[in-house]
Amino acid sequence: MKRARVIVALFVSVLLQTAVIPALLPGIVVPDLVFCLSAAVAIAAGGGPGVALAAAGGLIKDGLTGAFVGANAGADMAAVAMIGIVEPQLFKESLLTPAVVIAVATWVREAVYMFSIGSFGARVDVQRAIYVVAPWLTALNCCAGVFVYRWIYLLPRERQRTLIQAEPANMQVRSRFPGRS
Repeated sequence: MKRARVIVALFVSVLLQTAVIPALLPGIVVPDLVFCLSAAVAIAAGGGPGVALAAAGGLIKDGLTGAFVGANAGADMAAVAMIGIVEPQLFKESLLTPAVVIAVATWVREAVYMFSIGSFGARVDVQRAIYVVAPWLTALNCCAGVFVYRWIYLLPRERQRTLIQAEPANMQVRSRFPGRS
């Protein structure tokens, strides 16, 4: 997993989530691309890089959308930290793994987010959140998370595997001991 690839993905996801999608499709539930990216990084590289990316992306998202500063970042960081705890036990070569993990983490993230904005004094419509936002957001995050995970982790590994298999088979290997054939 390359750092440049993650930085470009963070820039594109923040731009899409805060400017492009809301302008083109106002008022609909959109996938949380910054969360999907940080969750995919946590699944692929561990909790540390995922939490750092969630903090940076969440604060940028909070600043650009006008949300409570730290609400998105805190919720993203809490959910990604939980992914980091279970990351060593995950089978990373399947696309089913990020879909299930991101689905569960989306529910955790939404619960933490509702608690945090509720503690700031904002009114939280729990019924709407449970029956409308969470199912759609979970489905969208699963789909987006699978694509992001594939692009961040699986495609570079496939390329690396292909390059290793593409070495010529008729290459002669030198003996480690000079004079012996």
